[in-house]
Amino acid sequence: MLTISKFIERVDAILKNHCGTQVNKFAVKFGLSTKHTKHINRWVSFAIASKARAVILDLSPNRNPFAYDDNYAFPFQLFDGQNGSYLNVLQLESVTLGPSPDFCGFANLKMLDLHLVILLQDLRQLLSKCCVLEWLSIRRCFELSSLCVPEPLCRLQYLRLQNCAFRSIEFHAPNLTTFEYGGSPALMNFSKCLKLKTAAIWIDVTNTLKYMLTGIPSILPNVETMHVELLIRNEMSGFTWFPLKFISLKHLTMELTCWGNTKLVFQLAYLLEAAPLLEDLHFEMLGLGPISCPVEDVVDIMDLPHYHLKTVCITRFCGNDGQVELAKYILKNASILEHLILKLGGGEGCTSRVYILHGRKEAKERLAPLARDGVLTIL
Repeated sequence: MLTISKFIERVDAILKNHCGTQVNKFAVKFGLSTKHTKHINRWVSFAIASKARAVILDLSPNRNPFAYDDNYAFPFQLFDGQNGSYLNVLQLESVTLGPSPDFCGFANLKMLDLHLVILLQDLRQLLSKCCVLEWLSIRRCFELSSLCVPEPLCRLQYLRLQNCAFRSIEFHAPNLTTFEYGGSPALMNFSKCLKLKTAAIWIDVTNTLKYMLTGIPSILPNVETMHVELLIRNEMSGFTWFPLKFISLKHLTMELTCWGNTKLVFQLAYLLEAAPLLEDLHFEMLGLGPISCPVEDVVDIMDLPHYHLKTVCITRFCGNDGQVELAKYILKNASILEHLILKLGGGEGCTSRVYILHGRKEAKERLAPLARDGVLTIL
């Protein structure tokens, strides 16, 4: 195993042999901390002198990722003036960020990736000085409770926020097209992001389906393509109409885990009402088995015709009543449906065979008679 002292010695030797060489990417991936500041600063200075366009510091390997008081402090002072003008990509992991108020920023930075980073002040100050930023990712920066950047980030196209502690998020990014979010519900304002068309969402909340149907449409009204991960534990009640809808959503994929009564799956039928322009719908269903509740116990959802849905795919179809009733609802109400694809499966090992056999039997007996010729495919 390579020791820290040997690693430092090896890096110094390599850089000595390349003094004066222009490099495109400079990366350090080793478990280092504040004790090694003078060495890391020397390497960063080499990257600056070499006009590196990408700087990557991943100081997490073999370190406790939560040992925050031991983090290396990123040397913003080395990038002042023209020193940072060549930098296009900055990826940081297990470091501390604390730029001074007079830091001039990164004039040409296009990509910023922060993971397990300690922020000593509001990130807004740094982002407002990265005017050509196109790609921003912030993951597991736990002390970040607010990320409000009202100053325009006119070139930002991609934004990923995962596993932080956000309570409020606001961006003015007129060219933002893709947003990925994972974590607790937060107040979000993307009203000035009119080109935001693609989103991936995972929300840590007890009733994620209810939140998806009532909370997300107001946040992402212009999204056309969305991937959502859901955990369904509770039965919703009192849903007869939706004040807010996904008015632009055309393509939806859902990875869902259902714990409890299998009839909860049938609640997914509400999606047809919530997304009137939906064309493609794909379900990946986890945690389900063929054991079913009686059909009469499945919650009643009013039939409403849907005029745009063309393709539906249910992966891990094992033939429980919730899945069957959902498929029946789609066959009955999607007036121009072209394909209902059931990919049989579920369970592990020998139980998978049982699930497949039961799913095929239920599909042939209860769904095939309802489907127009060529619509139902059982795989």
